[in-house]
Amino acid sequence: MEKILFKEEQRFNQWRLWLILGSALLAIVIPLANELSGQSWDFSSKDFSHLILYGSVTVLFIISALIIVILSRLKTKITYKGIFITFPPLKRKSYKITIQEIERFEIRKYRAKREYGGYGFRSRRRSGQAYTISGNTGLQLYLKNGKKLLIGTQKKQAMEFAMHKIMGENKKYLIGKRNSQQQEGWLGKKTKKILIILAIEIVIAILIFGIIQILK
Repeated sequence: MEKILFKEEQRFNQWRLWLILGSALLAIVIPLANELSGQSWDFSSKDFSHLILYGSVTVLFIISALIIVILSRLKTKITYKGIFITFPPLKRKSYKITIQEIERFEIRKYRAKREYGGYGFRSRRRSGQAYTISGNTGLQLYLKNGKKLLIGTQKKQAMEFAMHKIMGENKKYLIGKRNSQQQEGWLGKKTKKILIILAIEIVIAILIFGIIQILK
C-alpha cells in the first residue's frame, strides 16, 4: 500500500464570500416578492412572464454558485510518488506532479487577489497556476520546465516536513544513481585500458617470436 506522508482537505470559509452571495440572493428575492405582491398581475401577460423568467434565472444562478461553494474541496496528498491535487466539483480528475518534475520548493505567504485574481483554480502568466481555497500560506513549486504552481495549505509545517522528506529521498536516489553511473563509467574506462595493454603485449610477443624465427 502506498504510504501517505501528507493529506489535507480544505473548504471555503471566507465570511465575505458567503455575505456577498447571501446578499445577492436577498437583493433579488425581496424586490421580486414585493413586486409580485404589490399589484394585481395578469398572469398571461408578457411582462409577468418576463419578470418570472428573469427572476428565476437569477435566483437559480446564485443558488448554483452557493451550491458550488458549499461542495468545493481542495484535496492535497503527498506520497513518495508525487503530489496529488483534486478540486471537486470543478476539477474532479486528480492532478499529479512527480518529484522528478520539481526543481525546488518553498512554503510562502501569498496574496490571492493580487497575485492570482482570487481563490480557486487560477492561472496567471506571471504568477503561474494556483490551487487555493482559503488563507494566505501555500506550497510554492518551481518546476524544471520553468512553470510555477502554488498549493494553498492550512498545515504548513506538516506539508513542509513531507516535502523535505520526499525531496531528500529523491536527492539521495539521484546521487546514488549518478555515483553508480560514474562508477560504471570508470570501470568501463579501466577495462578498455586493460584490453589495449593486452593487445599491445600480444602484438609485441608476436613480433619477438617472428624475429626469433627469422634469426634461426
